Amino acid sequence: MDNFQGAGSMKSSYLRAASAVIALIATPSIASASTVISQKCVSVSSASGCLFEGDITSNSDAMNTKGYINAQNAYNAFIHAIGSGSPDIRLSFLFDTRTTPGLFTGKAFGSWSTPGFLVDYVAVGAGPNFVLYKIAPASSGSWSTMDIPYESNPREASHLVFFGTESGVVPEPASWAMMIAGAGIAGAALRRRRSERMRSACA
Repeated sequence: MDNFQGAGSMKSSYLRAASAVIALIATPSIASASTVISQKCVSVSSASGCLFEGDITSNSDAMNTKGYINAQNAYNAFIHAIGSGSPDIRLSFLFDTRTTPGLFTGKAFGSWSTPGFLVDYVAVGAGPNFVLYKIAPASSGSWSTMDIPYESNPREASHLVFFGTESGVVPEPASWAMMIAGAGIAGAALRRRRSERMRSACA
């Protein structure tokens, strides 16, 4: 009888273990998606940026766990969850240094340059984490991995990902309005000068 109960108990242990393995295989791996590390993120606009667990790539598919849209959506959801009032971010991919080399110098810190393009967000990846920073639009700057926790020394960067626009992009409607208004003011001033010259010549 005891042997029978022992065999039954062992069988149920095997069944539980098998069920757990099946559940792990059947369940999609959500942990591999970019996840905001809440205690290390106030805002992408802060000096220390926003720390994420996971990877960020040039993939624009929202269902891709390593794609930049996934990171964008994770951050926006985090901002809404903490009720910070910060606006949602929108990432417009430019370069990933894993596929476009030569855009940055250094290992744990250095500089970056994207001639002809204005960067407004930059992600610095190292190990299993990356930090996303919002910056004033620029075509060059500095970077480091100091905001990515790693023992006592900075971890060597694996890649940088840049988001922004070409520096020669067509201005938005508000910018057009300002430029047209400026041109109108300049034209009026030029006409005034001409009429003053004509009056002084006739006098």
